[in-house]
Amino acid sequence: MKIDPDRLRKLRQQKGLSRSLLAERSGISERTIQRLENEPQKTQKTQEHTLNSLAKTLGVETGVLTGDLPLPESDKVPADNPDRVQIGAQITPKVRLVYNLIKRRYGVSATEIINMAPLFFVLLAEKSLAWRRDKLQATHGAINYLRQIESKFEHGIVDGLIWTEDGLEAEAHSIDENDLFGKELYYFSGDMPFDPSTNNPFASYLRKLADDLAIPDVVSVKPDDLSFGSPLKFPDYDVCPKELDSNEEIVRLCLIAGRVRLSDMPEELMEEDAQKAREKWLEDNLTDIYKKRGKWNVLAEIMPTMPSEIKELLMKEAGDDQ
Repeated sequence: MKIDPDRLRKLRQQKGLSRSLLAERSGISERTIQRLENEPQKTQKTQEHTLNSLAKTLGVETGVLTGDLPLPESDKVPADNPDRVQIGAQITPKVRLVYNLIKRRYGVSATEIINMAPLFFVLLAEKSLAWRRDKLQATHGAINYLRQIESKFEHGIVDGLIWTEDGLEAEAHSIDENDLFGKELYYFSGDMPFDPSTNNPFASYLRKLADDLAIPDVVSVKPDDLSFGSPLKFPDYDVCPKELDSNEEIVRLCLIAGRVRLSDMPEELMEEDAQKAREKWLEDNLTDIYKKRGKWNVLAEIMPTMPSEIKELLMKEAGDDQ
């Protein structure tokens, strides 16, 4: 673990704490705090206990101190740049890992992505609405064609399209209202409301976009699961999965769960020809408790929405395996 010296100093000052007072409240020596604030991040070594204690005392997540997460929102406008404000957001360990993978592949920081996120989202949102309009137009064309050839069938078919036409009318209204997640749509086999946490048009578009790119080694969107946001609206996804390097599932799970971080990896291990060394570093840096607890316990922890009875079953299976 490596603490960003500037962030530690800034957070301490924002809380109005001297080094001695922070030391008293955190249980970390004043000398250690002074070293962490002055020693370059690339050369320092920080124990997990030290990181956790300082983060808890300062009221932030550990990722804020290491630089993996943005600084929390502050009511004070930075004196050196009044045009900038700070924001804070809670993200999952997997999303934090994705930011590191993106930086590793493209050289773009989390801060740069956050600043550009409004543009990215609006472009995707409008493209998804345009995609739905195209599908709607094609479906209307198909219905008109069926009307034209209906006389060739022994039994009329247009009457059977009433539910389809009602659905198309609802879809047109949804698009006109910029209803990305289809909150105003209904299933026409009955009166049950459309549930955007189960599936929704925007998630379908993101899946289509990933499928069209056909680069699963870089990005893939899960076909069914919705797992991001509250309530759940966005599909689960993988970014740069091969960058995780390890063939051992336990290593991948611990990376996703945030128990070991790519951001802590020495720079020399980031080179393309250092894959074996990276894999060894990842395995060596797994905490002893996760080496002992095994895959199923890790799996249970990284799925917080998993029902308690399934978690208990996984815990039991993990215990039986040891």
